Amino acid sequence: EQNWNVFSMVKFDVKRTSDGGRELKFIVDLKPTFELLDYKNLTIDEPEITVSDEDISGAIEQIRNHHADYREVKRPIQAGDFVRLQYTGTLEDGTKIIDLIPKAPIWAEQKNTWEEAGSRDAPGIPAIIQGIIAMEVDGERAIRMEFANDFELPELRGKKVIYHVKIFEIREKILPQLDATLFEKLKVKDRDELKERLTIDLRNRKLQKLRFEQRESVVQKMIKSATFDIPETAIEYEQMYVIRNFVERQVREGVAAEVIQNYSDKLLEDTRELAQDRARVNFVLEKIAEKEQISCSEQDLSQMIMQEASMLRIAPDQLIAILKENRERAQDLQRRALFGKTLDFVLSSNLKKTSHGAEENFIDGEKDQTFLENEEEIARIKVE
Repeated sequence: EQNWNVFSMVKFDVKRTSDGGRELKFIVDLKPTFELLDYKNLTIDEPEITVSDEDISGAIEQIRNHHADYREVKRPIQAGDFVRLQYTGTLEDGTKIIDLIPKAPIWAEQKNTWEEAGSRDAPGIPAIIQGIIAMEVDGERAIRMEFANDFELPELRGKKVIYHVKIFEIREKILPQLDATLFEKLKVKDRDELKERLTIDLRNRKLQKLRFEQRESVVQKMIKSATFDIPETAIEYEQMYVIRNFVERQVREGVAAEVIQNYSDKLLEDTRELAQDRARVNFVLEKIAEKEQISCSEQDLSQMIMQEASMLRIAPDQLIAILKENRERAQDLQRRALFGKTLDFVLSSNLKKTSHGAEENFIDGEKDQTFLENEEEIARIKVE
C-alpha cells in the first residue's frame, strides 16, 4: 500500500492479540531515492596507446627469463643466483621465532627453500636474500634483521632477529640466446615476427590497463555524485562480501583461521569506508540498469563465475558447487555480474568512437590467452 522500495528486512515480529487477530511489527531498510548523474556525458581521459622499443626489449627479456636454465655451480653466491638453503630465526634472548608465530613459518624457519640472491622484488626475508651473497655450499652464517615497528605481524614488530642460515645448493641462471632454438619454442619464425606478436600483446595489455583506470574513474564519479544516505544493512552486506573474499584467499594461501580471527575488529574498521563506497555505486548501477533495461545473461554469469573463481584461486567447478549450496551467494554473484555489465555499458556510452580505432565491444566473453600470458603460464608451471 505504501509502495515502499525495500532493500532488506531488518526485524519482523508477529504477536497474537486478545481478540484473536495478529499484530505485525517490522523494520525495513528502504532503497535511497536520488537523481541519476548524467552518466552518458562523463569526461573520461582517452590517451593514445603506444608501444615503445623499450617496451619490446623489456618483454623479450621477460621471455628469456621464463625460458632460462638453472645450472648448478660450485662457487660463492652472486646476485641473481638461485640458492637452496635452510634458516631458523631466534630473538637475541634465544627465543625461537617459530614459537611466537607457528602459523607464519616463512618468517620463522624453513628446512628446505629456494631464494633468489640479491633480489629486491622476490618474496621472503630481505636480510637473508641480501645476506647470503658470497656464501658457499655447506657454508653457515648468522644474519641479523630488525623488523619495522609497523610490521604486519605484531609478534615481530620492532624485534631484532638472528637467522642461522645454511647453504645446500647454488644454481646460476643461464638466459637463452635469441636464436632459432628459442624462436622454435615460441612458435615464431624470427625476431621480426616475435616483435610483431609482442607489439600486439603489449598494446592489448596497455588497453586493458587503460580500461581498468577508466572504469575506476567512472566509479569515482558515481561515488562523488551519490550524496544520499545509505541503508546500514547495505553497508554491512558489502563489508561481509569484502571480508569473506579476503578471508577465503588468506586461508587458501595457508594463513590459519585463528590468525585472521585476531584481526576481525580491524577488518571491520578498515573495510567500512570501502563498503560504503561499494554500496553507493551499486545503488547507482542498479538504477541505471533499470532505466536502460540491462539484464544478466547466462554468458554474463558464466564469465563472472570464471572471474570470481580466478580471484579466489579455485576451480570454477568448485565455485559452482559452493553456489549450489548457497542460494544467497549465487544471487549476489548474479547481481554483481549485472552491475559489472552496467558499468561497462556506461563506459562504452562515453567511448563510442575511440582514438584507438573502431567502436569497441566492452561486454564480450572470455578472451583468448595472449602470447605473453601464455609465456607467463609456462613459467609459473615451471616454477611450481
